[in-house]
Amino acid sequence: MNDFVDEARSRVAHLLRMANTTDDRLRAQIIEYADTTPEPPVISRGAGIVTTGCSRCLRTAWRQHDSEGPLWVCGTCGHVEPITMRCPECDVDMIPPRMGAPDRWECPTCDRVGSTLASS
Repeated sequence: MNDFVDEARSRVAHLLRMANTTDDRLRAQIIEYADTTPEPPVISRGAGIVTTGCSRCLRTAWRQHDSEGPLWVCGTCGHVEPITMRCPECDVDMIPPRMGAPDRWECPTCDRVGSTLASS
């Protein structure tokens, strides 16, 4: 099978193939899970997939980015929470990075920049 065929498969097809089971009850649970949870984000060039704990259900939330800025989306309960950053010098909300841009936040009043990604 070529890569294009694999990319064209649905999320349900990928999960069922990974589970590798013929148990109808388990297959139904996998299909229900895929239908009721958001899609994982596309892996970005700079950051890969970034996760945190959901503030509601404590499960995994993925970092995603829409036209208004970055946000956390829970993969289990679907809770959406915006990501914000305050300038430590001016105490104002920093301007989030544009969609597709590196994680570089800018202060609107001073030249300070920041990142939400922890450095190791």
